[in-house]
Amino acid sequence: MIYHYNPTDRDNLPSMLWLGLIFLIVTWTAFETPLSLALDYKVEEHNLWWDGLFSFIFCIDIYLRMTNKLKLPENKAMNDRLDEQPHTYFKSKWFYLDCISSIPFDIIIYAINIYTGGTLTVLRFFNMLRMLKLLRFIKLRSFIYIGEFLPKSIKVIFVITGVMIAIHCIACGWMMISPRSAVDNITFYNISLYWAVTTLTTVGYGDITPASNIARLFTMGVMLIGVGVYGMIIGNFSRLMMLKDKYTQERKEKMNNLHHFIKYYNIPFSLQKQVYSFYNHVLEKSLSDDDTQIVKDMPQALQNELNIFMKIKLIRNVHIFKDSSTPCLKMIAEKLEQTFHSPGEYIIKKGDTGEEMFIIGHGDVQVSIGEKIVADMKPGQFFGEIALLQDTIRTADVKSTTYCDLYTFKKEDFQAVIEKYPQLGDKFNQIYQKRASDNKSKDSEDKAA
Repeated sequence: MIYHYNPTDRDNLPSMLWLGLIFLIVTWTAFETPLSLALDYKVEEHNLWWDGLFSFIFCIDIYLRMTNKLKLPENKAMNDRLDEQPHTYFKSKWFYLDCISSIPFDIIIYAINIYTGGTLTVLRFFNMLRMLKLLRFIKLRSFIYIGEFLPKSIKVIFVITGVMIAIHCIACGWMMISPRSAVDNITFYNISLYWAVTTLTTVGYGDITPASNIARLFTMGVMLIGVGVYGMIIGNFSRLMMLKDKYTQERKEKMNNLHHFIKYYNIPFSLQKQVYSFYNHVLEKSLSDDDTQIVKDMPQALQNELNIFMKIKLIRNVHIFKDSSTPCLKMIAEKLEQTFHSPGEYIIKKGDTGEEMFIIGHGDVQVSIGEKIVADMKPGQFFGEIALLQDTIRTADVKSTTYCDLYTFKKEDFQAVIEKYPQLGDKFNQIYQKRASDNKSKDSEDKAA
């Protein structure tokens, strides 16, 4: 389903890097093409190399889409819209637009220039055709559909880049229709960019004014666009900030209520620490109180799916599972069982038969051998994993030192997972071998001492 998709997943990373390359090329095209037309640059040799390289990359992109090599959200409706199914894509409008955007216009213009001997009328006509390079904007459609899966920081970068390109194109349009004084290209562009920004933001100092009918019409159009776009951008940023502040404020209010509760009932300091610790854990592991209600409103099958992905958020931060793919994490999450323990409760006793490993969701546990404390473990750490690899007898006691919730991963479930994802078993074996080597070295040092 659509919410299974994770752009940062290892399996999807090559597709994301490829789309990132396409984004950089489109951004450069959006900057270079209008500017070259506004300043009437001639096509030079370096333009031919870059244009040929970009066209080649776009041809590869067409091939990847035709063969369904790009791993985009695994939702049929979305794939239909993206035309990622090979036969659908080949018959769609996107295929033809992608083909046009892949044409090396600079190379064609250069060849025509040689063939016609540089006839001014012909060159102007084909130079105007260079604007068709802006059809490469259609390559950004994939980012529109995966936008909801991307981090906010990436979304902000896309929005800022889009705004800057829009301002740049408007500035280039002004350069083409306004009279140019005796200034260099950089100054002329700077003046035009200044005019575009002041007009779009409705500041309009009046120091640069249109002097012809077409310039006035262009200015009025930019003013109308500026009012709508500027308002939309401010509104969206405000909405994002308010949504973030909403959850922050809710958490502050809950902690304030808890503080008054503890003060009113005169809760002992030792118990206060545990209450605050657990409440912080509850607030951090969920977005809001609505999380539970959102899940409850779903059909049972969807509830199970959503609960699995809520567990994935925990185990993704456990380093032994960090590089696992989303399908592998999903299978692990399906097998995990949550248990709760009070302070001083034994989770593992020395001499027990090991049949599961434990992941600490919240709280602290203490590992000891006899009277000697071997380790203090925190949330996100795990223990007992050797029992998944071989039949073993527990060699240490593990007990909770605070209120804890743990997730158990049983041996039979582990075997089912590594049968499908053997690389996870290899990682467990590497950790086991390293710990065995470390223990052996430690025993040798103790004997030597």
